[in-house]
Amino acid sequence: MNNMEKEIDKDIEKRNDGVKEKRRHGAFFWMIITGIVAMLAGSCMACFAGLWDYGLYDSPRLFADNWNDRLLRSYAVYALSDFQDDFNLAQLEDTNFQYAVYMSDDPQSVDITDRRSFLVCTIPDDVLKTEADKMFSYSATLGPNSGFFYNIDSIWNSHGYIISNHLSGNEDTCEKEEISDVIYIWNTDKAYVISGEYYYPVTVYFENSEGERPYDARNMVNLTRDGWTPESEEEYHVLIDSDQGEVLYLDMSDVSVGRSETLSGLKSSDELQEWGIDFSTWTVWKYTYENSGHDAEGENYYLIARCASPINDEVDDLFSRSAPLVDLAISLRYLPIVFAGIFSILTLICFVIFMIRFIEWFGKTWKKISWQWRENVGLFWRLIGLCFIYGFVELILAMLCVGVGECEIALVFWGLTVLMTMVFFVIVVLQINKIALGARRIANGDLSRPIDTNYMFFDLKTIGQCINSTQFGLERAVEDRMKSERFKTELISNVSHDIKTPLTSIISYVELLKQQPGDAPADPEYLEALERQSVKLKKLLEDLIEASKAQTGNLKAELEICNVNMVLHQVIGEYEEKLSAKQIELRIKTPEEPVNIMADSRHLQRVLDNLFVNISKYAQPGTRAYLNLTAGTDDAVIELKNTSSEPLNMTSDELLERFARGDSSRGSEGNGLGLSIAQSLTELMNGKLRLVVDGDLFKVILIFPRVADAEAAGVPGSAQQQVAL
Repeated sequence: MNNMEKEIDKDIEKRNDGVKEKRRHGAFFWMIITGIVAMLAGSCMACFAGLWDYGLYDSPRLFADNWNDRLLRSYAVYALSDFQDDFNLAQLEDTNFQYAVYMSDDPQSVDITDRRSFLVCTIPDDVLKTEADKMFSYSATLGPNSGFFYNIDSIWNSHGYIISNHLSGNEDTCEKEEISDVIYIWNTDKAYVISGEYYYPVTVYFENSEGERPYDARNMVNLTRDGWTPESEEEYHVLIDSDQGEVLYLDMSDVSVGRSETLSGLKSSDELQEWGIDFSTWTVWKYTYENSGHDAEGENYYLIARCASPINDEVDDLFSRSAPLVDLAISLRYLPIVFAGIFSILTLICFVIFMIRFIEWFGKTWKKISWQWRENVGLFWRLIGLCFIYGFVELILAMLCVGVGECEIALVFWGLTVLMTMVFFVIVVLQINKIALGARRIANGDLSRPIDTNYMFFDLKTIGQCINSTQFGLERAVEDRMKSERFKTELISNVSHDIKTPLTSIISYVELLKQQPGDAPADPEYLEALERQSVKLKKLLEDLIEASKAQTGNLKAELEICNVNMVLHQVIGEYEEKLSAKQIELRIKTPEEPVNIMADSRHLQRVLDNLFVNISKYAQPGTRAYLNLTAGTDDAVIELKNTSSEPLNMTSDELLERFARGDSSRGSEGNGLGLSIAQSLTELMNGKLRLVVDGDLFKVILIFPRVADAEAAGVPGSAQQQVAL
């Protein structure tokens, strides 16, 4: 199967089995889905983390104990909040909270198994004697300044804690100490002020008489690392600035040089709450805070508690409300892990899909923006915009360099940007010159060398590609013009030859008749020859007129629903004897069900007549010819194949030209208009005619739009559609 057949098969398959692309959800949809699934995964993980903190995954028993301890703490604080009365005994008596409170400065000496040791006790005696040391315990020093914070109304927000504030009165002092030294630590490139037993950080600058500052002051330290070089002491002075804002000018000799170990025997100023430097008095002031208060009156209270066992479900408190929830959490403790894993995997999958959709969306959006930028913004304004952006970025970077005092870096950066700009403009000029040379070659008629647009920038590449397209278009137009001139010459030659041959015969026989005696009857052979050549000339002129009308659009096609099977059998019946006479065996393959198309039956029969005439004239005797009718979903395909008796040294396009014949000597029958007329009539009926030539194999393929069986059954046979081309 050659390329032409593959192209035809793809065309038929595309029209018969067209598949509509399904609409896919975009990036925004998948972003929302990813966010929702991620929130679900995060909620499951948060639930898992909370349950982990309560020890559910270590031991269900530990989880239940930790949960009860939180509730017991809330009730314990609530009980101790009434330490000046009866510890809220009346309010807690009918709950599942059982507790006992005692007060002592020596809790080890208290017998907690004896009810008489407590100020209040609701724990049963038998439990108190056996489990007192295993119960929940809570202690606090309570006084008039104690604050109680608790919640015993909500399971999820239950809490309890006590703030005991027993200190009163603070005194602060301000001390001033004289500055003993200013030292520069060369290995860390930092400076400090020494005063008393503390060292305080300061910022120093080294500046000469011209206002220049060195990049690294460590280059000014001498080789022994204990002082400055003589050149530095003569040329520079020190500008000292503390974090508190004071500024002072010193000589280089007033600043010592040392290593970090020099400060090892001193304390850091970070230990002070507040400090400052006064260079006008050469002192450092610092604030210190001392607690001069005393403990307020308070007593040490101790509480032990437990949850009633079994829990009384008839009592409405936190214990009865949380018990079923604790059991449910224990039974479903692995559910958050499973859901967290599932939602995490779904989140990853959704995120990957979102990224794919986002990249697709971004690519399409970028193409649209680029197209709008290229189509709606002129080249001049684009260059202005790029220059403005480039200059703005360069200005910002230069200002940053100058702002940090790095003028040398700013100068180097400016030089690099100027160099890059020069290189860019040189490349642009070279590319413009390449485009100009290519345009000049085209203007001089040289169409053989296109412009190399590889590595071109922006619109320059587009301009080069447009010039290349113009070059290819001109080259194609020249080739088409030359081909048209050649075909026109061949057409005139063929028409002259085909008309001249019968006309010469007619003239010759007329001259022979004139030479006969006047009273003699005309020779029958001469009359028969005159009639045969006249009919041939008439047929040639009729075919030529019909071909011209078909190609110029002066023929009309009366389209109606036509049964292709029936038309084929009619034409086969007419040419069966002619094919048998030339020993050509016709193999027919048609579907059993009728195949209906919209066509003009008269024109369709003429197309098939021309094709069968072509087979009867040019097929190799003693061979087979094939006729196949294929019914697709949307198309009906008629295919005729035969073996040519003469070598086919012409292309498919050349065979479809008027007066084109397989034998270049034009010695066989026919006038070369059959295929041209067949193609014109086929296109007039909205069909396609394709030729495939492969060696001696000659194949004609007719493709017509098919009419559905239901539509064909519902339309009367007389329904016609007039189409004028």
